[in-house]
Amino acid sequence: MRNLPVRRLLLPLLLVLVARPGWSQDLALEFPEGSVQHVVRSDEIPWGPCPDSLPAGCEVALLEGDLTSDGYFTARFRVAGEQPFVLPAHWHPRDERVTVLSGKVAVAFGADATRAEAREFGAGDYYVNARQQMHWVWIEGPTVLQISGLGPWKAVPLERGLVTD
Repeated sequence: MRNLPVRRLLLPLLLVLVARPGWSQDLALEFPEGSVQHVVRSDEIPWGPCPDSLPAGCEVALLEGDLTSDGYFTARFRVAGEQPFVLPAHWHPRDERVTVLSGKVAVAFGADATRAEAREFGAGDYYVNARQQMHWVWIEGPTVLQISGLGPWKAVPLERGLVTD
């Protein structure tokens, strides 16, 4: 009987693994021959320009995977904060998992959402935006976000409408 709470946690996990063949392979990382660990040191992060679907003023660093293809990825997005960064109404084809590493971000849902309606998140906070849900993002000040999930990652602007992949 002492193991009952553990069984209650493990049973749903086992059902997910059985119900979705290949799930663990979606998360598998290809290691180079002889390697058993993938490391990205904070002082060696390969920052570059954000995708064209995002406003100017941000940088992205791919830590694992590929934003543009199927499979698991982890990326960091950085905003210098010299000017407010506003990502107008958009949606993502898959759930978006975000951890705020530093700074602050505000998120509000709906095509006509306002900054006043936005929920704010600070360093250490984590949230998941549901797929195909129209939302806005505001960043004021230096901020770093880490986004993980299954690709491809896309920020589809409102003018393109809701289209499923």
